Amino acid sequence: MKGSKFVKWILLLVLLIITSQNCRLGSLYREDNYPGKLGKAEGSVEGKACAFSYLYLISTGDASIEEAKRISNITKIRSIDIQVHSILTFVIVRHCLILTGEIER
Repeated sequence: MKGSKFVKWILLLVLLIITSQNCRLGSLYREDNYPGKLGKAEGSVEGKACAFSYLYLISTGDASIEEAKRISNITKIRSIDIQVHSILTFVIVRHCLILTGEIER
């Protein structure tokens, strides 16, 4: 009985250390935006391409520049941004690439 109580306290301590290690990691939920500019940031069209990862075991989607260009028909890129959402650090992770730009006619 005493041993199991000790194990519970150790597990609780480990959990607290993991979740408080770095707030930037967002152990329960994380939402980050990483802006990256190319030239002028103004653009009339926005394209978004996303990829998903589940438990770091299964990955699906295409978050490439080419996919975002294809979705939105952008021919001249003005800015590239990256957006990350995650739940429980690695259970579900979504990476999106967001392009803004122009469609040349």
